[in-house]
Amino acid sequence: MSSKKKHIILILVLIALISFRYMTVRNHRAEKSRITIVLPQNTQEDLSSVQEGVRDYAYDHQIKLDVWYKKQMSEKSFAELVKEEKQNRSMGILLVYPEFYLKKNQNGYKYKEVLALTDTMKESFLHYAAFVRREQEEETYSMPISETVLGQIKSGRKKEVYMENTYRLGYECMQMIEAYGKKKKMESIFLQPLKLDREILEAGSLDALLVR
Repeated sequence: MSSKKKHIILILVLIALISFRYMTVRNHRAEKSRITIVLPQNTQEDLSSVQEGVRDYAYDHQIKLDVWYKKQMSEKSFAELVKEEKQNRSMGILLVYPEFYLKKNQNGYKYKEVLALTDTMKESFLHYAAFVRREQEEETYSMPISETVLGQIKSGRKKEVYMENTYRLGYECMQMIEAYGKKKKMESIFLQPLKLDREILEAGSLDALLVR
C-alpha cells in the first residue's frame, strides 16, 4: 500500500474517532439535561401558571421533564424516588406544593437536590421557593386572577390587591435546579407579590400576566 493511501486511511480513521467522541459527549450531556417534577394528583389549586413556567423554561433550555403525579407519598417512597431519579441522571427534583401529598417529617427532608415550591412546608426542606407574605389585611391572589376580582378593581370596589406571579416562580425554580445540576449549588427563592390596582390595570403593564 502506498504512503499516500496510508495517510488518507489514517485521516479518515481520525475523523471517525473525533466524530464518535463528539457524539458520545453530546449524548452524555443530553442524558444530564433532565429535571424531575412532582405534582399533586388531586387538588383544587389552579397550578396552570406554575406548570407553564416550568414547561417554558424546559422548552427554552432543551430540558427533558420527568413528571410524577402523586396522591400520597410516604417518607420511604420519597427516598426511593430521589434515589431512582439520581440514577436516571436527573439534575434535581422540584416538588410542587408537597403539602398536598407528602406528610411533614419531624427531622425534615434533607436532600440537597430537592427544591420545594410550597406555602406551608418551608421548614421541612433545605431549599424552598415561596412568596414573601404580605400584611394580613392586604388581599393576595395567585395567578390566574379571576375576572370577578379584576372587575372589582376596575370598578373601585377593591382599592388594590397583590398578585403572586406563580409563572415566574415556576420558571425560576427550573433555573435554580439547572444551576444546581451544573454547579452543585442550590439556594431558596423568595419572590415579592406584585401590586395590582386600578391605575396599573388601566396602564396595561401587567396585561401579559392577566390575559389568559
